[in-house]
Amino acid sequence: MYRSTFTGLNTSSQGVNIAQRQLDVTAHNISNANVTGYSRQRYITQAVPPKGWNSQFAYPERGKPGGGVETLSLDQIRDLFLDRQFRNEQTSTTYWETRSNAMYYIEDVFNSIDSNSLDGVLASFFASLQELSKNSTDEAVRTNVVSEAKKIVDVFHVYDEQLTNLMEQQNFQMHEKVIHANQLLTQIAALNDSIFRFELGGSTANDLRDQRANMLDELSSLMDISYEEKSAEPPMYNIYGLELTQLRIVAGSDLTNEDAVLVDHLDSYMLKLEAIEHGSGENEIYDLLEPLPDSEYESPFDKPFYKIFLSGSEDPPNPEANVYDGEHNGIELISYDESTGEGLLGYTGGLLQSYLDVRDGVGTVDDVPGVIGIPYYIKELNRFVESFTTAFNEIHSQGYTYPTGIGGSSDTGVDFFDPELTTARTIQLSQAILESSFNIAASRNEAVTLDPEGHAQTGNNEIILELIQRIKEGVIEGLGNSPEGFYKNYLGIVASEASAANDMYTQKEVMLSDVQKQRTSVSSVSEDEEMTNMVRFNHAYNASARCITTIDEMLDKLINGTGRVGLV
Repeated sequence: MYRSTFTGLNTSSQGVNIAQRQLDVTAHNISNANVTGYSRQRYITQAVPPKGWNSQFAYPERGKPGGGVETLSLDQIRDLFLDRQFRNEQTSTTYWETRSNAMYYIEDVFNSIDSNSLDGVLASFFASLQELSKNSTDEAVRTNVVSEAKKIVDVFHVYDEQLTNLMEQQNFQMHEKVIHANQLLTQIAALNDSIFRFELGGSTANDLRDQRANMLDELSSLMDISYEEKSAEPPMYNIYGLELTQLRIVAGSDLTNEDAVLVDHLDSYMLKLEAIEHGSGENEIYDLLEPLPDSEYESPFDKPFYKIFLSGSEDPPNPEANVYDGEHNGIELISYDESTGEGLLGYTGGLLQSYLDVRDGVGTVDDVPGVIGIPYYIKELNRFVESFTTAFNEIHSQGYTYPTGIGGSSDTGVDFFDPELTTARTIQLSQAILESSFNIAASRNEAVTLDPEGHAQTGNNEIILELIQRIKEGVIEGLGNSPEGFYKNYLGIVASEASAANDMYTQKEVMLSDVQKQRTSVSSVSEDEEMTNMVRFNHAYNASARCITTIDEMLDKLINGTGRVGLV
């Protein structure tokens, strides 16, 4: 059997080179052990077959050794299925986490006032009316009724202010997250370019792919996405003849939806925000928040409301320039189709959808189920205020006021609450009640008169008693319940929504944690394992180097010692 004189030297040299590379990868892994999203790497190697093994004209030899070792690839240790599962779970988890936080804030709105909560001030108000029914002529008792009524007004104002402030926070957060989403989309497209160029040379851009994977993780927390690495168009191959791939990201679950493409290899399509004026009628929430024409109260919003659209331009705009007024050139990306109650692009999760659901959710409309959000709670408060004040005024206006002095008038038809201000934001006592507590109508049937000494000649407390009986204890038209019963049901819905959101978040968090543990067990760096590999590769390096030394001694003997027999 014939062989090259230097065959063993070349084989051992390859062993040294591979062991050194493996030590380099081990060092790289250990250096990045605490880097978030880093996936450990491994050299994939194989034995080099003997020369001429695949040639039909090769000289047949028995026991011909191979040519050492060669590198096939430098691979990431990742499970692509777990990556996809993690992102799907994260989309759902961040949705419920954000909703849970908002629902607990709403629950705190109604719990934070304590004794001055709506049921508390209503009880105090009706208690003051009860005292008025016993002594309808006492100015101090009447003043106390006005004072307790003002507390009801203040409570509704506080509720509305805190709910609308939370709504504005959702709007602001959505604006900030859209900016961040556009930055991610732009960076992913740039990384696609870098990865593609790097892998043309036959290597795998592992560290760049880690960066892109981290951005996909982050993007999945913002919105529901689908993605795939498809074959390059037109087909392209690296220097080893392997086909190159390109990344495509779509909003929603339908990868074939051309109208929802976010990234297509080097092209990124930005999300953009379109401002919607209050009271535009495009969504019930904007009408709910629009002040009445004659109201002295202004809208509490300094920023406009936004809907999110997908840009129709292939040229990525400046990620900071996300606010558009006027016509949009894309399609609605995140918003419920009011006719079906479904997302126009099948969009179902993430922070952005959660912000929108909390900000815009009006509940069931025309028997079409919908998400319960802040508008629902404001709408129910407004329904309470309108029904309560209308029913109260209807009874109160039938009575007669108490004259303020001898010869003073006793009037009927006086409203207790301002009939033009019937929302939680605008509710006020009528001007007559604010001017004088004697304008509270307590008597029915006839005007109240005073004798020359100022004592009441006629009058009764029937109106006050009817207010207590019909308003406090009866069923109010428009509410289908008593005020106390309605508010208890209202709080029950608040608590139920908060609890349901928290339960869903807890469940999703456990599932996400389990997937993350599996994902980490596959791709994260184990320092113990790397230390073991370090020893193993070091021994391989030393052994190959020792083999080179031995072969060098053999060649020295062959070259310098052969043929010198008998020489001095």
